[in-house]
Amino acid sequence: MKLKFVLNSKQQWELKQQTRNWLELPYDVMANILYRVGVHDILLNAQKVCTTWRNICKDTAMWRVINMYNVFNHKNGRPLMQKMCKHAVNRSQGQLVDITIDDFANPELLRYISDRSSQLRSLEFVYCYGEIYESWAGSLRKFPLLEELSIYLTDISTGVIVAAGRFCPMLTTLKINDEMVAPCGNVIAVAIGENLPKLKHLELIGSFMTNIGLQAILDGCCHLELLDLRQCVYIDPDEDLVKKCLEKIKCVKLPYDSLEGCRYVFVDEPIAGSAIV
Repeated sequence: MKLKFVLNSKQQWELKQQTRNWLELPYDVMANILYRVGVHDILLNAQKVCTTWRNICKDTAMWRVINMYNVFNHKNGRPLMQKMCKHAVNRSQGQLVDITIDDFANPELLRYISDRSSQLRSLEFVYCYGEIYESWAGSLRKFPLLEELSIYLTDISTGVIVAAGRFCPMLTTLKINDEMVAPCGNVIAVAIGENLPKLKHLELIGSFMTNIGLQAILDGCCHLELLDLRQCVYIDPDEDLVKKCLEKIKCVKLPYDSLEGCRYVFVDEPIAGSAIV
């Protein structure tokens, strides 16, 4: 005999799902999740969800590393980004060790950070506008523990290099990729060789320096372990100097090596017949 089961139309079937109370997560786990949200969303959204989240977002440890870019992707959004950045720096309460600012920094913001961040180890500026190079010397003197300085698409002068050598004795990494200083490649290179003898990692992508500038770097920076010369098209790779460079330095990236992996690259075309100083 075959049995036939017929569902009662009034019978209710419930799907039981396991629920999770996010507030019961360990503090460090929740802090790690919120940190990954990003500074912009933390300040405008996450910290407003509940008291627990707000307390985590106000913890000084959350602001030891700050990475901010212009989320509005327009110059009109820069004032708001500057305001939020200042707020983030204030929350670090002097414990900031690493900061990256992309497309909204100006001289006033650089001074604001330097006045409140004496523990800074790493500073990265991308596409800063205005005559920010006038603020570098006064700001770098307040970063005695700085180990890494990265300047991309931002106008600088030799004064930046001189100030870094004078006021940042622990600086071992310098990265510069800037179409504004490219024509003065040898001037910057000589300044690096004369003022930054402790460098271990030097990146000069797109510099217009010649072998003269390279020689100055090799003479002055005797501790180099990595030298990035990609797109330095005025360096003559056939001269013995380049061979010496390859023998002396553990890792050397040559002018025509691939740019794969570079986050910020501006490569201008050399001007035929132009004088390189």
